[in-house]
Amino acid sequence: MLTLLFYWLIFIPNSSNELTDSNNAGNRIAIHIDAEGSLPTDEQFQLARSIGVDLIEIEDPTLLSSTALADFYILLSSDNKFVTPRQIKNNRDQLINLTVQRYRGFSSEIQNRIAAVSVLKYPADFADNFGRELSFISDSLSLTLNKPIYYQSAFAKPRYFPPSLGFISVLYQVNSTDTLPATPVIHFKPNSQQQRNSIKQFQDVLNASLRHETSLIIVPSEWFFQTIEDQPDLAILLSDHVDGLEIVFPLPADGAPAMVPNWHVILLFIIFIVLLLHYKYQPFFISFAGRYFFNHSFFMADLFEGRVRSKSSGYIIFVVHALATGLLFYVVSGILISPTGFAAVEYYLPHIFFTGLERYTLFLAGFLLAILSHIISAFWILLFNKKITQLTQAINLYCWPLLMNIMLIFFIVVLTETNPSPLLILSLAAIFLAVWFFSFNIAAIDGSRQLDGSPFWNLALTVGLHAVVIFSALFWVLFNMALFEPIQLVLHLP
Repeated sequence: MLTLLFYWLIFIPNSSNELTDSNNAGNRIAIHIDAEGSLPTDEQFQLARSIGVDLIEIEDPTLLSSTALADFYILLSSDNKFVTPRQIKNNRDQLINLTVQRYRGFSSEIQNRIAAVSVLKYPADFADNFGRELSFISDSLSLTLNKPIYYQSAFAKPRYFPPSLGFISVLYQVNSTDTLPATPVIHFKPNSQQQRNSIKQFQDVLNASLRHETSLIIVPSEWFFQTIEDQPDLAILLSDHVDGLEIVFPLPADGAPAMVPNWHVILLFIIFIVLLLHYKYQPFFISFAGRYFFNHSFFMADLFEGRVRSKSSGYIIFVVHALATGLLFYVVSGILISPTGFAAVEYYLPHIFFTGLERYTLFLAGFLLAILSHIISAFWILLFNKKITQLTQAINLYCWPLLMNIMLIFFIVVLTETNPSPLLILSLAAIFLAVWFFSFNIAAIDGSRQLDGSPFWNLALTVGLHAVVIFSALFWVLFNMALFEPIQLVLHLP
């Protein structure tokens, strides 16, 4: 189908360009213009055309000048991003109609320059039921628009290729652990922090594409033009690729690595500084913690007989544990979620997450979630236990097991610096959450032992209800497909 697209490009009417040259049906380069980026200048468009670039991938072709429209054909990029099979099924007709309306809303001049129409960008194409939905959409649109239909996949090996689909544009990211995709259409995504490696892998992608009779490599326009500006000789070599020749790029010297603050280490230091300052001004903090873990009956007697000297330790532990929870969210999200996954998070929650700040937002979310949870837990214990007459008692019952999580977050951060198995980090994170969960239950059980008579109703309204709330929330997330499928997509995106 890609060959048919290229031969379609050869025979369609053109104006002032030389796209009818049959040699152009082989190995092509296209530039992708990001909707949020800047448009290339006329001089840059002329440079691209002189290299042999004749395709532009863009969401809104009306942004292009008449000169660019005359010199280039358009791959109409999709604005349907990060969709799941359920979303496609529920909005199938609307998706098709909007795509058709969008296409027909362009002038005839633009429609004549559109070479192919993308229907989806980075969907959940790993899902079992995606192929059926994709087939329905591509069948309908290919008949209605009479244009090649494609979609942009984030995965190196898409599972489904309906007969009515023209081609699939596969994402390849610099430093990807995947081997070079075997597909003929690749969307190359460089790493702006590693220019030498980006150029080297761009060369490898271009040369690997020569094994195909027809191929198309799509490159971000800003990186493409900046790289040629820095190394003008690349323009000649890129022309050689378009002519079907293997190329070797001159590689720039390795630049000095960017100085990036190691935030998880900094936050870990802040946590321990807070604890050390508290110990300096409340030295019996350590002895009281020792009583909780090693002489628990003595601790309980002190607590219920009013012999607790410090009323601030519980609040300090709450704050420190909230910082540790935020740090856990920060570290684990970096392991579980890729940059493309964070782009999906930002797409679904645009007013909460911002580009480049997603992990910091998750840190703040973890911190606030922990603070809210601790406040609710303390009042929950206080409300259902008549023997607990002060909020400080409830806080001290609940807070001390949370100190174990401070040590856990220490090991998690240290291990993160040594590139361990992600499974090990995730296992420690699971233990962290288990300690947090059982801290409330242990506190409620300890409090119930001070009651006169049967503690059944107290335990039912604390331990029992707590378990029901937590597991109901987990059940709702896992079995609410409208919520679970986007989360699954975020975690799967490479």
